[in-house]
Amino acid sequence: NFHLNMKGLGLINAVLGNLPDGALKSTLSTFGIRGNLQTGLNMFEKLADNLPKSSYEPFYEEVVFYYAYVLTDVAHSSSAYSKTMKYTDRIADTSLLKSYLRSYVCIKNAHNDEAIAILAKKPEGSLYQPFPYLDYLEGLAHLNKLDLSAATYFNRFLSSNKGVNYIKDTYLHLGWIALLKGDKNGYSAFVAKAINNGYTYNEKDKQAKNEALSPQPAIDLLKARLLFDGGYLTRALQILGDKKTADFSSEKDKTEFNYRLGRIYDDLGKDEDALDAYQATINLGKNSKYYFAANAALQMGKVYEKRKNIAKAKEAFNNAISMKNHEYESSIESQAKAGLKRLN
Repeated sequence: NFHLNMKGLGLINAVLGNLPDGALKSTLSTFGIRGNLQTGLNMFEKLADNLPKSSYEPFYEEVVFYYAYVLTDVAHSSSAYSKTMKYTDRIADTSLLKSYLRSYVCIKNAHNDEAIAILAKKPEGSLYQPFPYLDYLEGLAHLNKLDLSAATYFNRFLSSNKGVNYIKDTYLHLGWIALLKGDKNGYSAFVAKAINNGYTYNEKDKQAKNEALSPQPAIDLLKARLLFDGGYLTRALQILGDKKTADFSSEKDKTEFNYRLGRIYDDLGKDEDALDAYQATINLGKNSKYYFAANAALQMGKVYEKRKNIAKAKEAFNNAISMKNHEYESSIESQAKAGLKRLN
């Protein structure tokens, strides 16, 4: 049986299984292609385990690339980090693909210091193609620990990047650095660039444009957000711990404050505090265009699922699906539907 056919099938199953219900999914269903995310993940794992022992070993790196992508960006799997690290282990240290996959999965899964270490010793030299995206990742990793030297990496990315993606997002991050330095004029200039430069082909740039068009973020919320993304939970909690909803003036900031608090408590294993903060987020933001309330409902569902409270988990996932016309709608909806599927 032809191993590599599983690569295509694994990708189709995983991506299709995660598409929001819509035209593409129903059209493909009529052709008998029904996606199942778990089936896709199982296929990739089997393939990654067996390829090295077969004559298709040269395709191993490509398979691991697809598998890591699906684990991280499609399935949002809790084992994305451990499995990516495991399966990239046999790839040579001289491979830029290894640096990329490992640093990317570390950044996406709050192993921030590890990402910085990986990128600091990435292979370089005349033998290697330029890979500006690694500069962008390095900028993200440094900014996640509030290290403002991140600007160096973002500027390097902008000067060497020939592609169309992450330009808006990079300008937004440079704007945040200006804001963290107390330079409001610099922030305004970078935000204007985020609006007027680059494209909105990918989700990151769409979101960057939305945020650039939104009111300036509250400094404490921005710091807590970045530190949370880096996995620096204690530092993030120190920034928000003594604050109250009433300390923030706009509805957006009040909602975001509770959302950030909920995410921090959740990752610290403080379930009750997290659930309270998520509920406050939903109460404040369920009719807003921001993603906070819908994602709070999704995360709430995951907390209840973990605690084996099936009825409450289903209620929360359905609540996430019922909220419409907000940022990241299709991603949040597909994750909530995947949650309901796991519970049935």
